[in-house]
This record gives sequence, structure tokens and C-alpha cells, in this order.
Amino acid sequence: MKPTQFFRKQLGLTQEMMALYLAVTKSQLSMHELDKRELPPAAMEKLAALAVFLEQNKTNEALESELQTEQELKLKTFLDFQIKELKYKKIIEERLLEVIQKKYKQNSALYAFAQHLQKNRTTLAEVLLQQAINGLAHNDLVHQAMQRAKVEANASQLYYLQTLKKK
Repeated sequence: MKPTQFFRKQLGLTQEMMALYLAVTKSQLSMHELDKRELPPAAMEKLAALAVFLEQNKTNEALESELQTEQELKLKTFLDFQIKELKYKKIIEERLLEVIQKKYKQNSALYAFAQHLQKNRTTLAEVLLQQAINGLAHNDLVHQAMQRAKVEANASQLYYLQTLKKK
């Protein structure tokens, strides 16, 4: 493996980016990496400087450790915020589920009452029956299942973030 390929791999650079750094064309660099051409002396000097930089950077573990600590702190702050947000969202979704379930029970009772009134031929029965049917349609078992899925999704995300935070 040519040094240019090694350095590109170390830094995550494309041939184009390395060619820009070395002030050569991509074609020149490609030919060099295929062992079909030499690089100009100025490009070789830049490669030597890059080699020195990478070697010095290997030994600079204190900087790497500081960077790692900073990144871990950012991650912890991010996770703390996300966990709080998800806990709040989960509470909201649970309360909404409770409301849907309560309204479903109320409308079920209203439906039964409206049917009872229909037997007695009460004029209010039709209005109450329609209200109960509409209420049941908006708070039916499908809506409850969808809301329960939202609660579970929040719970799963919360568990995942809490697991990440422990690592």
C-alpha cells in the first residue's frame, strides 16, 4: 500500500481531496498509487509533513482523551435531555389513552341508555344514540390501540436511551 493510500485511509480522504492537498491532479495521484508514476518533489514534501503530523498525533493521547471526555459529556447532556422529553411525552400519551378509554366507556353507557330510551319511545333517544355512536367512533378500540402503540413506542425509546446512558 502506497503512503498516500495509507494516509487517505487514516484521514478518511478521497483521492480528490488528497490530490488537492498535494497540489497534484487526481490522475497523477491515481497513477502514483498504481505504481506507474512518481509524485513531484513538492508533493513528496507534503506527504513527509503529513507523516510527521500523523506520528505526532498518535502520541498526543492527552488531547484525544480530552476530546473523548468532551464528547462523552455532550452525549450525556443530549441523552439526559432526550430522556426527559420522552418521559414527558410518555406521560402525555398515557393521559390521552386514559381519556380515550374513559370516553369509550361513557359512550358505551350512553349507547346502552339511548337503546333503553328507544324501547320506551323517548324522543331524546335518537339524539343520544347518534351522540353515542359518534363518540364510540372517535374513541373505539382502534384508536385505543393506536394510542397504546404511541405509549409503547415512547417506552421503548426511553428504555433504549437509558441503556445508552449506562454504557
